[in-house]
Order: sequence, then C-alpha cells, then structure tokens
Amino acid sequence: MNPPEPAVLDHLADAGWPALERERLDGWALRAAAGVTSRANSVLTAGAVADLSSAVGTAERWYATRGLPPVLQVSPASPEGLAAELQRLGYREHSRTDVLVADRSDVASGTDIASGTDIASRIEDRADERGVTIADAPSEGWLRTWWSVDGRGGEAELAVAARILTGGRALYACHGDPADPDAVARLALVGEWGGLYAVATRPEARRRGRARALAVALAGAAGAHGVSDLWLQVLSDNTAAHRLYGSLGFRHASGYAYWSRDR
Repeated sequence: MNPPEPAVLDHLADAGWPALERERLDGWALRAAAGVTSRANSVLTAGAVADLSSAVGTAERWYATRGLPPVLQVSPASPEGLAAELQRLGYREHSRTDVLVADRSDVASGTDIASGTDIASRIEDRADERGVTIADAPSEGWLRTWWSVDGRGGEAELAVAARILTGGRALYACHGDPADPDAVARLALVGEWGGLYAVATRPEARRRGRARALAVALAGAAGAHGVSDLWLQVLSDNTAAHRLYGSLGFRHASGYAYWSRDR
C-alpha cells in the first residue's frame, strides 16, 4: 500500500478518537473533552489559517473559557512556520508520536513480517487466540482494565473517556474473562480504515503475546466491516511497541507532536 498524505492520517485519527466538543477555526479544529486525553483536548492543525498568530490567540481564548490549557497537535500537515511561531510564543514540543500503517490482511495473518514466521504456530510466543473476545461496545470489564493501565483520573474522567470511546463505530477486543480481562484493545472503524487504539495489558499478563493476539484478532474481524487498511499511533521512544507493530507489518507513514506551555 502507498501511505496516505499526513493530513488524511490526521483526520482519520481525529475521527477515530472523537472529541466531545469541537469548533472550526478556518482549516483547524478546536477540540475539547473536559481535559480527558491529549487528542480530544488539542487543536487539530492539519489545515490552513489566515494568520498563525491570530489563530493561536483564538485557540488560547477558546480553551481558557473551558478552564483548559491550550495544546496544539502539530504534524507535517500543519501550516509551515507553525512550530516556529509556537516556540516564539513560549510553547514547547512533547509527546512525539509516530503514525504507522499496514495492510489489514498482513496483520490478520499473524505472520511475523520481519522473519516470515507464522506466529500462530508458536504457542509460546502468543496468547491463546481462543481467549480473545470481540464486541461492538466496551463492557464494564473492558473499560476497567483499560483505565487501570492507561487512565488518568477517577470515575468522572472514566465516564468522559467512555463517551469518547463510543463516539464512533469501533470493535472492542479483550483477552480472558470479559468481566475482568487481562488485556484489551480497540479498533476504530472509519470507512475503509481501521485505527488501533487503547491497547492495554495488565502488568501481570505482559510478555505473553496478549497485544499481538488482540491486534491480529481485530484485524481479522475488521474485514467483515469493509476495512482494508490499518493505522495506529505509538510514541516515538516506545521501542518495544515499534518492534511488535513492525513485526505485524506496520510501517512509518507520518508523525506529530503536541505543543503546550506547561506539561
């Protein structure tokens, strides 16, 4: 597959993790969700604006009225000079992230692309696929496991996160007892694309192939929903995740970072 343009990936990821509140600012989108998750509470800057300084100022006022710090997601699709303007205004870059893409069928095969090995035949390197359950909505157990690994906040924040998760079509996979799974993952369904999100494994179940099994199962199930290609986001310095996703056939297509004044 030929990787899509960065702007396409930016908008796919936006649709796959929808903010609860949004407003257009020329070619940008101001997004908010009570401060829960960076993506849902940042400016999507994949488009043109009439004036960079004025646009940033408008964004700052928009977030101030909501009691949130201004955060901007900057990618290769952002206007030229935006990073320099943000730096001039005292913003700093953080959370650099890579966007990876893959053919759905490659991931669904379970083959280690780097070595050509059929992982499904190596029981010691994967979780038991019979232990994976897929649903079209997150169960209470799914939510609790994900939040215990990746959550930031209490019950109120979890409720907001649940609204974000269910803001669009998606598949939800878990391993183990659905009421209390040891690993979970979500695949957003956006047209012919599927976006892998919320891959989380409890500490006691790590290094057992859980994340691989969930990704393979979701890729297989997505075929029935018209999905042909997959994308995901992973922090640039997450070496282990890059190794896993590279072995499944994902390759670099774009990237972005968040810019804010205060981390």
